Amino acid sequence: MSACASSNAVREGTALRVTGPQDVGVLGFPHAKVGETYRFAFPPLVNGTGTKLVVESVKLTQVPKGARVIGYPVYSVDDTDGYILDSQDGIKDPRDMTKMPNHAGKPITVEPHKRSDFYAMVEVHVTGQIQHHLGGCQITYSQKGKKYRQTLRCDFALDMK
Repeated sequence: MSACASSNAVREGTALRVTGPQDVGVLGFPHAKVGETYRFAFPPLVNGTGTKLVVESVKLTQVPKGARVIGYPVYSVDDTDGYILDSQDGIKDPRDMTKMPNHAGKPITVEPHKRSDFYAMVEVHVTGQIQHHLGGCQITYSQKGKKYRQTLRCDFALDMK
């Protein structure tokens, strides 16, 4: 492998600190239904290093049969009046995420030793029976001109009873 190729390689990251309820528990809906759309928040983006980082993308690494990821919207805690853990589309709720400004596609800068004012969610549509949880919150970011990928713990349940 040439030196040029290795400089473009995505490295295993460790800059993001794991915080929030996703670190210790499961977010979910106990009575998920086929045809409904649900949203779950990724863990808060906390930079545990002394150098700023820029989040470029997020995705789940584990999506079971019966669940289809529609997208990964990004919200501002200012727009949503805090960090919203989950929501269901189509129900009357002051936390209706479909009405909140989506900042996806814009880089999120996280300053050293700070928590971002932006957070990502996964938007999931239930297409069939779901047997397993969704999980593996993978975040790709750059820091000091290098690209990193880090997977944070997250466990999202769409239980179908």
